[in-house]
Amino acid sequence: MISFQNIIVSILKYLPKKLLKNIAGKPVIIDGNELDINLQIISKLAQPNIDKYKSDVQEYRRGAKLLSNLDLPICKGVSIEDRTFMLNSNELKARIYTSKTCTDMAPVILFFHQGGMVIMDHLTDNYFCSLLSKECNAKVISLDYRRCPEVNFPTPIEDSLALWDLVQEHSKTLGIDNKKVMLAGDSAGGMISATMSLLIRDRGGIQPAGLLLVYPWISTKKENQPSLSSCAETFPLTKETIDFFELNVFPNGKNIEHPWANPLEQNLKNLPPSIVAIAGFDPIRDQGKLFAQTLKESGNSIIYHFFPDLCHSFLLLSRISKAAENACILIAKETSKILES
Repeated sequence: MISFQNIIVSILKYLPKKLLKNIAGKPVIIDGNELDINLQIISKLAQPNIDKYKSDVQEYRRGAKLLSNLDLPICKGVSIEDRTFMLNSNELKARIYTSKTCTDMAPVILFFHQGGMVIMDHLTDNYFCSLLSKECNAKVISLDYRRCPEVNFPTPIEDSLALWDLVQEHSKTLGIDNKKVMLAGDSAGGMISATMSLLIRDRGGIQPAGLLLVYPWISTKKENQPSLSSCAETFPLTKETIDFFELNVFPNGKNIEHPWANPLEQNLKNLPPSIVAIAGFDPIRDQGKLFAQTLKESGNSIIYHFFPDLCHSFLLLSRISKAAENACILIAKETSKILES
């Protein structure tokens, strides 16, 4: 059943701009960037509710599920299969998205979700994963890697690397081309994907066909990142939430300087063609920008996008924001070009 809340959210994107301005009030401008008006409205509506869910990990996770109401349904022509994989002696859930245009031995995109390695799950970016499948004529596997604090860092990355190994070993059974496997993720999933690309590079053999990082969290360092201060209160990621993630992923600072948590600090040479997309209203904006710059300076092929009017987590905000939806479509189309090359 479609809830009244979802109807209101869906209508918001199509209201006249004059009416939206009356609802939103004064524009939100940070560092010269003006927030998309629909995102400004939803941040005002959603933040008080989200703030209710900040007492412990389970409450944070319940609060995070509210964001799923702001996402579009999966694309038409894309089927889904929910299954489990045995990875690191654990049965982990995954969702496989398959476009009707997929052929035998299709490319595959391994997708790792946002949430600071603490909250959210493999269904979080449901619409975007289906969009990737549709635009890229590829299968997309979104993994429910184990989260902290129930496991210790770097277990989420170890789980994700085990998925790469499984796909390589069982590519024929899965009906995919093991030489056309792309790594993708947003926020913490960006850290997972970036670190995996470094580990796979260093051990040799078949390499990822590409790398897609959206508003990636790729450093635990705090120096020389003005956005950590200027965007400390932006929706939906705040400094308070970042501190919460770090407390649960790196308790008492354990492993916070681990190289797997800091791909930005590593040698970035000889990596696959990459797309890096960041948002203007995001505390970790500056580290994403620096990562893209360092990839380029290291001699890699890089497509960089800066969406000044969007916020962190925009991959799941397409129901309310046309700007977010357009960004998702653009990123998916460019991912397709990498897989076709």
